[in-house]
Amino acid sequence: MGKFIEYCKIAFFNIKSNKVRAFLTMLGIIIGISSVVAIVSLGNGFKKTINDELSNLAGNTLEVYSIADDVEFTDEDIDALMEKEKHILGISPSISLNGEASYKDLKSYSMNVKLGNELLNEASKYDLLYGRYFTKEECEYCEKVCIIDKSSARKMFGTENAVGMTIDLYYGYTSKRGGTFRIIGIRDDNSNQLGDLLMGTGQVDIHAECPFTSFIEAIGLSGFIDGYPQMIILLDDADNASVVLDHTRAILEARHDIRGENAIMVIDYNAIFSTISSSLTLVTLLIMLVAGISLFVGGIGVMNIMLVSVTERTREIGIRKALGARTGSVLTQFLVEAASISLLGGIIGIILGLLGAEFVCFLITNLTSSHLAADFNPIFIIGIALFSMSIGVIFGIMPARKAAKLSPIEALRKR
Repeated sequence: MGKFIEYCKIAFFNIKSNKVRAFLTMLGIIIGISSVVAIVSLGNGFKKTINDELSNLAGNTLEVYSIADDVEFTDEDIDALMEKEKHILGISPSISLNGEASYKDLKSYSMNVKLGNELLNEASKYDLLYGRYFTKEECEYCEKVCIIDKSSARKMFGTENAVGMTIDLYYGYTSKRGGTFRIIGIRDDNSNQLGDLLMGTGQVDIHAECPFTSFIEAIGLSGFIDGYPQMIILLDDADNASVVLDHTRAILEARHDIRGENAIMVIDYNAIFSTISSSLTLVTLLIMLVAGISLFVGGIGVMNIMLVSVTERTREIGIRKALGARTGSVLTQFLVEAASISLLGGIIGIILGLLGAEFVCFLITNLTSSHLAADFNPIFIIGIALFSMSIGVIFGIMPARKAAKLSPIEALRKR
């Protein structure tokens, strides 16, 4: 152990004596390690962000859409699905409409309202912060009640707890139709950019949830609408999604006599998430591979400078061997020096990579409406530091062996 510490002291003395050369040698390692650390941290952070947002859309749910204009789902369809598929816990209409929202004829805001029955609450991954959700009876009696999220409440009323307040909800932007709804609950934020993108709502100011029957009556269409083009299915387990998806499509196609017409689309967001997650992982690995090229170049730089160091210190090696230093001791000394250069470069690279990832996240968060946080894995950081040291060991073997094999007599002849 004492000898190893002595080798480390010699190595850092040599690095300190040739600061510029040592830094230039480390440069390839620094660039490679910082690139890998930044890419992996940003990639994991982005993947985690996508993860969180998709999990709020997915969970134990399926969404069913009618693509054909002449096909609408009815309460009888819901009863048939509930009867024939044991993995279904409940079904609700799930219709998303855009329009405007206002309070007492004050400023109007763009609005997206989600319509359904009381089971919509079970499909949401966000908790109610204040108040309650609408009930089955309120749906049956077309009560004009609604739920909004806390961001909508703050934007419209200046406070999160807006339970008991009223809000005017209108469908459309030109010929507006709607009514005044009483707020009975405030939900934690259920607005996210990815969700808006996938649901086709765009970016809106106010997010609301209302009973399907109440809003349809408010906009004057209760006598004209017998069914609905979309519904959401609650499952007992997400693992049963693919089975329920196939059965649902088959049952509905049989009931509406549209087999083979591809008129019904069933979406499993869990499957979408798996595909996106796999793609992100693949992209991250490919970028890491490109960044790894600079590590290879940095390793060659370490080998090159160690060869130069062996040439410069030939007499020193000769003296040491003449005084009894063994071949293994000389070999170890040069390997320690090569590993020290790489490890120091790796540590600098890790620090720069972490700072770079944080800076990119800061820019994205402040210049866009998105929020991105780098995800640092301590085990990965330790692993990359050990990997950087191993680069020095691997690429330092040839120069170290050359130094160890020098004949003392030949080495002392060098000037």
